[in-house]
Amino acid sequence: MQTFSTILFDLDDTLFHFGACWEKGMQYTIRTHSLTADLDENAVLEALRRHGDQLWIDVIARKYDFTQYRQLRLQRALADFQRSIELEEADDFQHMYAQACMDAVEPHAVVQQAVDQLASRFRLGIVTNGPADMAFIKLSRLGLSAYFPDERVFLSERIGYHKPDLRIFQTVLKHLDLKPEEVLFVGDNWEADVAGPIEAGMSAVWINPNGLTAETHHRPLAVIKRVEELLDVVAE
Repeated sequence: MQTFSTILFDLDDTLFHFGACWEKGMQYTIRTHSLTADLDENAVLEALRRHGDQLWIDVIARKYDFTQYRQLRLQRALADFQRSIELEEADDFQHMYAQACMDAVEPHAVVQQAVDQLASRFRLGIVTNGPADMAFIKLSRLGLSAYFPDERVFLSERIGYHKPDLRIFQTVLKHLDLKPEEVLFVGDNWEADVAGPIEAGMSAVWINPNGLTAETHHRPLAVIKRVEELLDVVAE
């Protein structure tokens, strides 16, 4: 087994099930907010998911920032229902959603225990494609803030590049004064969390609970279903 000094984690759908929190937050907001309360909840949710997926490609390409992404996602979703909204209204919808989404984030004892054991042997960090306004709230609600101090939480919005761009990994390595071979990267997204880190010279573990097929030739160190299984991967 290769010796690592540092383990870097993705955040959403790696350390917790963000997809479920996103859905709960959006469902509550659609039902409650004046922009959408009279519309079919499932239809609006599907439109938000579809337009969000389409726009995410442009976020990764740095065409839009996260504020623009959120505004456009709602504007385009509601355009499907022949509704036009102002940016201020989109921002108000986002604010309500963000609160509801964060309220749905709950700690998981098994994950906390696994992270605690890993922290006794490795330096831990986060590298996530996401906005700065929610990441630290997520970590706090998950009860993981003590393991991931601010100086080891790297947000693509702040760095200016998104995974799998090699520059985000190079920035992190430089900041932490690490060589790539010292780092194990753990995440759920093949392109962002496996192929990208491997291209940057790191090793990677793929969290793949749904049995997805690898998209490229890259070979992760291991494939696991849950983050706590990482303990076996790095067992001494």
